[in-house]
Amino acid sequence: TIEGVKLPTGYYFGVSATTGDLSDNHDVISIKTYELDTPEGISKDERADILPEAEYIPAPRDHKDDPPPSMSGVKKFFLVLLALLGLVVCVVVGMMIYQNRQENSRKRFY
Repeated sequence: TIEGVKLPTGYYFGVSATTGDLSDNHDVISIKTYELDTPEGISKDERADILPEAEYIPAPRDHKDDPPPSMSGVKKFFLVLLALLGLVVCVVVGMMIYQNRQENSRKRFY
């Protein structure tokens, strides 16, 4: 029995996991639950009306923030591809402007 924890009946347990950028399957092998005794002064019929509550217990270790997620390989590929396409467009536009100025400088009639 854990002192200072009050749980009502009729609730469900949920299990979740995160794996980062990639999805993955996690199998829950087992969950052990035990029927606890009802606290003195509360009948089993009244347990459904209890609000979940727990006294503050400090964490067993210091909290450390998660590092920011790095860019995946696919994101890096598309970023490099976009940069190369932008560079090619800039070179083509620059060549067109240069050729247009060269033609205009030859067509001057006084």
